[in-house]
Amino acid sequence: MSDDIELKVKRILGKHFLTEPIFCKIKFINDLYFTFWKYYYKITTFPFKVKYFFQRLTRGFDDLDKWNAAWYIARKAAPVLREMKKNLKGTSIKLHREDRFGNIVELSQDEIYSDSNEKDWNGPESFSLEEWQNILDDIIFAFQFQIDFDTVDGTISEDDSKKGFKRQKRGLRLFGIYFNSLWD
Repeated sequence: MSDDIELKVKRILGKHFLTEPIFCKIKFINDLYFTFWKYYYKITTFPFKVKYFFQRLTRGFDDLDKWNAAWYIARKAAPVLREMKKNLKGTSIKLHREDRFGNIVELSQDEIYSDSNEKDWNGPESFSLEEWQNILDDIIFAFQFQIDFDTVDGTISEDDSKKGFKRQKRGLRLFGIYFNSLWD
């Protein structure tokens, strides 16, 4: 059991983890110390665990989920969107275009239905299956990046984090545009 705790401490502290005992060099006293604090922690946090259980039961979320709502929403949305992408049956109409710099520009209703007065008009232009899957990939990445960025284990380099934030911003922008189109 103490190996499990030690592994968690190593995972949290990473390279800053010291291999020598934290409390005392005598193994028996050190184990006694960790055992005491392990049970003390379980006893003192038990009322909060009960409180959070009843909050999840009555509200569907607890106070810890309110503390980081972005992570909570991303954790709920990412699996749903992955499943939707896997069992895709249809696509959306095109509600955006990209300018020459790669920026996303939302189309107005006039731009979407601009050809509606023509005789052979078949409706607004829609995505191909592959294009729609690429848009869903961007949206899924935005939520998954939030989950990975907020976990303790996730260490991301500065370059990867800049690229990730840029792609996350794009995915969240697409999510806002296609929010009402996310149904199957």
